[in-house]
Amino acid sequence: MIPGLKVMSEILPDDLSLVSHLNVNDQSCFIYTPQTPHNFLVDTSFPWLEVVEDVLAGHGLDEPAAGMGRGAIFFLSGGKLPYPIVVRQYRHGGLLRFLSGARFFSPRRFLAELQIHTQVQRFGISVPPALGVIVVKQGAKSVFVNGYYVTRRLQECVGLAEFMETAGAAGRLQISYDIGAGLRKLHEQGIFYTDLHVKNILVEPQGKVCFIDFDKAKQYNAPLSGRRRRANLYRFIRSVKKYLDRGGKLTDSDRAAFLIAYEPDPKKYDKLFRQLGLGLLWRHCFYRPGWWLNRS
Repeated sequence: MIPGLKVMSEILPDDLSLVSHLNVNDQSCFIYTPQTPHNFLVDTSFPWLEVVEDVLAGHGLDEPAAGMGRGAIFFLSGGKLPYPIVVRQYRHGGLLRFLSGARFFSPRRFLAELQIHTQVQRFGISVPPALGVIVVKQGAKSVFVNGYYVTRRLQECVGLAEFMETAGAAGRLQISYDIGAGLRKLHEQGIFYTDLHVKNILVEPQGKVCFIDFDKAKQYNAPLSGRRRRANLYRFIRSVKKYLDRGGKLTDSDRAAFLIAYEPDPKKYDKLFRQLGLGLLWRHCFYRPGWWLNRS
């Protein structure tokens, strides 16, 4: 048994596999991938060693993103890679980011995202194909691990904000409707999309909505309750408000398209969004203190 392999295997969800253990610069690196094969997932020939070496050496680092406090993002292509990929390092948020930064006691958070991400793929919702998770243990005596999330890089996508600024009225209406429909499907499948905001929605060249970053998302065994749906919608509404405060473009018709797609039943629509309106003021007052305490 490879040292540390048994411990890593014991916390592994049933639908993920520990496919490789590498030693790079005296660091133990564990590679996890989804267990069920998909035509867009990597196989055992994927050059994980090259990816790990590049990331640990800082190759492909997006320095502007890191400089803005968004953590380490790596864009890798060429070499033995069959297609471009994106590697995102996990970091704590809130107050914990000053204490522990990218250090974690366990890879459970990383594996949970991979598990939920692959479930979302199976539901037919557009997301970047998930390739795997890299867990790095720095030294045999270290109690901490670092995590890196690896996906294929979607080519020629644009962020939602950029799309809304440049698209025509018909394009904005369709995207708004598709976002509402996609979020409704996630909620019906029991997915609470914790980091739902404007920056985590991309638009593919063919006009298809793509959701990214399911870090800290949760999956329940039944469709989300009304309370959880509202909580997730509050998060998105706050993000949209920030986008508008920065001069973003959004019409009443765009809003209506999103709302109708999310809840097409008129009676349920009225009840849900009446409750949303009543809760927004309270959440606005307590959001910032809660962020500092809760983001981890």
